[in-house]
This record gives sequence, structure tokens and C-alpha cells, in this order.
Amino acid sequence: MTRFADPQLAALTVLRAAAPGVTFGTKAVDDYPEGAAPGLPYVQVRAGAAAVRWPVAAVTPLRIVAWADTEAAATALAWQLHGVLLDYRHGRDIKSFAPELGPFPAADPDTGRPLCSFSVLARLRPQQ
Repeated sequence: MTRFADPQLAALTVLRAAAPGVTFGTKAVDDYPEGAAPGLPYVQVRAGAAAVRWPVAAVTPLRIVAWADTEAAATALAWQLHGVLLDYRHGRDIKSFAPELGPFPAADPDTGRPLCSFSVLARLRPQQ
């Protein structure tokens, strides 16, 4: 039986290794209960729906959002992580990442905190 790894978990593993001083998760900063939000910088990784094709291959869009104390810091972090993913090749769970959109600097509409987001496509490696 062919299966694919969890793209969120696989991407989080790659990113955590590249930025050890940054907190990573799958929630947005404002999704945490009052007083329980992680400190900044914080990066959210969320996977979209996978597309499986024949012969066996799958791609999944990933949206990465980096929050920081300043717009410059959020943008620098997003560009750093964007580069890490685009340089990544031949992992156990993910073959590679392809650029999709961004990075786009912005302000969080709920909190006003500076953020920068981008999306990539994760090319998943089939597993037996």
C-alpha cells in the first residue's frame, strides 16, 4: 500500500532544524487562548488539500506565516524560511518544495502584529 507522510509535520521538521530559536506551530497567534499565545517570533505552518496523481505522486500546498515584533523581522524570517524550503532536496518524506506565492509582508487583521506569509508546494515522497 502506498501512503504519504503528513506534509505539515514534515515541513515543521525541516523548518525547526533551520531556525532553532523560533517557535513553530499549526495555529495562528490569535487562535491560542488569552495569555497562552507563544512568544515572537512565531511561525505557523498549514497544509492544504493534497493532489495525488498517477504514477504515484502527491503535492500539497503549504502556507507559512511568520509573526515578529517588527515588519522587517517578520519579512526577514519569512524570506529565510522560504529559502530553506526551496533549497531542500531529497528528504525521507518530502522530495522538494516549489515556490507558489510570496513572501507578502502585512499586518495581522486581528491583532495588528507584523507578519509575512508565503506559500509553497510540497512534493511528497511515496512510502510503502
